[in-house]
Amino acid sequence: MARLPDPMAAPTPAAAELYRELAARRGRIDGMYRGLLNHPELTRHISDLGTYLRFGSGAFPADVRELTILWVARQLNAAYEWVKHAPPARAAGISEELLEALRTGREAGKLTEMQQAAIDAAGYVLARRSLPQDLQDRLLAHLGLQGLIELVVLCGFYQMIAGVIFAFDVPLPAGAGEPFV
Repeated sequence: MARLPDPMAAPTPAAAELYRELAARRGRIDGMYRGLLNHPELTRHISDLGTYLRFGSGAFPADVRELTILWVARQLNAAYEWVKHAPPARAAGISEELLEALRTGREAGKLTEMQQAAIDAAGYVLARRSLPQDLQDRLLAHLGLQGLIELVVLCGFYQMIAGVIFAFDVPLPAGAGEPFV
């Protein structure tokens, strides 16, 4: 297994300071962010972008954001992302029925126009293909230009996070079961 060492076993001053900052903002630091504290400067930038995309932008509704994150997680079989984002998705109003459809890879069922457009766009991002003009136009109508850009970056961000999680065998949070068995 290619796990990173625990930087908090003998933290550098920079890692200890960033750990305190992140813990104050996020509640606790485990999993991927804890491992990344081996590189505090990079971790700060990753955390800042993730925090902005999840909490700071306001460019699109929480249900669309969390649905998109979970859809990306499922496409990548990124169990860690799924486990971390299922509770915020529920809090944002995503139904258990929809979560179960996504988790099991079934057709998502009835989605709002914006939810469907966001998932469609995520599919193009993951396939590394250009968005069709009609899809881009629909997203622009719902999200505006900045929201459209943020949606694409959000998809890429969670692809990057999945890469880190897979590369360093980041375990699921304590007590969490594998969602995709």
